[in-house]
Formats: sequence, structure tokens, C-alpha cells
Amino acid sequence: MVMHKRGQITVFVILGILIIAVLGLIFYLYNLRAVPEVEKISEFDFSRTEVLKNYIEGCIEKSGDEALALVGKQGGEINPGFYLSYYGNKVSYICYTTEYASCYNKKPFLLNYVQNEIDTYVTRKITSCINDLDNVVKNKGYTMQKGNLDIKTIINPYSTSINVNYPIAIKSNTGAQVQQSSFVKTFNAPLGRLIKAAEDIVNQEIKNPQGVVFYNAYVLSQNGEISIQRDTYANTEIYIINAQNNPYKFQFALQNYVTPFP
Repeated sequence: MVMHKRGQITVFVILGILIIAVLGLIFYLYNLRAVPEVEKISEFDFSRTEVLKNYIEGCIEKSGDEALALVGKQGGEINPGFYLSYYGNKVSYICYTTEYASCYNKKPFLLNYVQNEIDTYVTRKITSCINDLDNVVKNKGYTMQKGNLDIKTIINPYSTSINVNYPIAIKSNTGAQVQQSSFVKTFNAPLGRLIKAAEDIVNQEIKNPQGVVFYNAYVLSQNGEISIQRDTYANTEIYIINAQNNPYKFQFALQNYVTPFP
């Protein structure tokens, strides 16, 4: 009986040790995942340039996702100034009038406008990322040299790329260094195709008598490459466009041929 009790105690002790070990491992892994991204690059392997490359491209990916989401929901603008509140989104007007007449195209060069919006947003975010990295580098006793930052967004029909030219060199007190100058991230956002459709719709709204646009006929003319929804709110029309088999959407506001109150 004594040996049986001793056996039970041994089993419980082993189980207790295993539970403590598992809990310790979970706690360690949780803390490891909770470490901010900028801290994960605090220990440099100066033989691996991809460490710096991955960090910068991670910043581009995060800021690019944010910028693309904003311009998609807000009619091509990051911080809309003239917009309609639509289900919690500030949807800017691309074409607008207060008269019973064709609307005025406020953004005739929409693609270039959106490119500049993304460039400006990503530039600000990348600058903040680099400042955070610079602080970590200094705390480790390293030095960082930076060149001129140049960001260019390229909007293609079925993808969007953000190219960053930013010469960066990080040096240790032993003379070892890691450096990189070119970074790029490509996003599955068919912004070029959607902007082209938005421009076509605006032109039809302007040219057609009384702004009557049969957008379903336009969809058919595009061989099903895009889909369009139109919602009317007061005197404003909200167009929502997306490409086939892609969840990314571009929406904008348009006020055309406003009927006067009796």
C-alpha cells in the first residue's frame, strides 16, 4: 500500500513538473510574440542584408495596406475635405454640382491624384519607422547613416506597387555594417482598373442627358471584368466598384443634375 501511494505521489510530481514546463513555454512564446517589431531587429547579423530589407519592407507593407484601404473607401483621398458620410466612411466627391446641370469633375487626373496621396502617406509612415529603428540602433551603440528618401507608387491595372529608394547603412563599433537602398512591395489591389472605371462613369454622368447612366450596360461592355453598385442618398450617388475575383473596392461620391425643390 505504501509503495502504491509513493507511486501515485511520483506521478503527481511528474505531472506537476510537466504542467509548469508547459506554462513556462507558453509564457515565453507569448512574450516573444509581444515584442514590438522594431525590437526584433535590435540584434543585427551584419552578414545578412535581408534583416534590414525585411524590416523596411515590413514598414512599406503596413503603411501601404493602410493607404490603399483609405483611398479605396474614401474616393481616392487619405484625408477628405469635401465628402459625404456614408456608413461611417468619408466618401469624397469626384464630380459635383448644386444645379440642374452636369457636374464638375473635381479630379480630372484621378490616377495621379491617388498616387500622390499614397506617396505622401507612406513617406510619413516610413519616416516614423526609420526614426524608431534609429533609436534602437543608437541604444545598441551602433550608428546609422541615411540618404535621401524617395517613394514612388506605381498603379497598374491589376496590382499596385510601392517603390522606395532610401540608402541606409548601419555600422557596428567593430567596423561591420549592413546596408540597403532599394525596397519594394506589391499589393493585390487592382486600383488602376477601378480608377479607369470610375473615370468612365464620371464622363458618362457628365455627357449623358440629365446624367442618366445605365451602369449595368457599362459592366457588360467590360466583359464582366468589374462589378458596380450604385446607391442613391439624397442628391448624391455612391458608386462602389470592384474587379472580378478581388475583394478590394473603390467607392466615390457624385452629385449630378440636382433637381430643384418645388
